[in-house]
Amino acid sequence: MKDPTIELVPCPNCGTENEIFTDENSVLCESCGKIVLRSQDPSCIDWCKYAKECIGDEKYKELKGGK
Repeated sequence: MKDPTIELVPCPNCGTENEIFTDENSVLCESCGKIVLRSQDPSCIDWCKYAKECIGDEKYKELKGGK
């Protein structure tokens, strides 16, 4: 997660392609304002015991849903 990249994800509501960085879970659609979620494959944050140290406490909590 040290070098996030951009993914294009279509809005499920209107179909507009939205840019989401790989370290983000969601964005608001540029066209309709609905939430667009990035599909999430398991990442090192899910299994690595050093994930919190690597990305920082705040980002870790954000990605893990406040856990």
